Amino acid sequence: MPTSLTFDRTKQRALPIWLPVVVLLLIVARIVLWKYPVKGDADLVHWTKIDQAAAASMRSHRPILYEFSAEWCGPCDVLEREVFMDSELAAKINSRYIAVKVVDRQREEGRNEPNVQQLIDRYGVNAFPTIVIATGDGAVLDRAIGYRGRDPFAAFINRVR
Repeated sequence: MPTSLTFDRTKQRALPIWLPVVVLLLIVARIVLWKYPVKGDADLVHWTKIDQAAAASMRSHRPILYEFSAEWCGPCDVLEREVFMDSELAAKINSRYIAVKVVDRQREEGRNEPNVQQLIDRYGVNAFPTIVIATGDGAVLDRAIGYRGRDPFAAFINRVR
């Protein structure tokens, strides 16, 4: 039986023209969201500015919870998601502590703001994340270096009052 060497396109299913466009748009959207994550109201902790923390601590008679982190720090991102975006733990932090987020910018900008560097030096921070719980006058009550998970962190914040 002779075979035809001609190619008959009518017997193939055509790929819809919109499909590659949609796939390309989804890839672009994923890249954009990865590069610029959405930071909405999911952060439930009431963060206090560094320069207002000591006075707020003295007024409320609550210790200061310093969270030292950096943008490039993977465990810091996990801590953020698992603890600071958890309504139960955030409520506990808000009621017991004056929370202060201290973001190291040394790698990104080559230096830190003076108040950030002063705290890093004062508390000897050399790893991220580091959590320091201190009195309003700066005395260290406790500290945790690294992030070991939600439950150990919950135990840590329950331990210090």
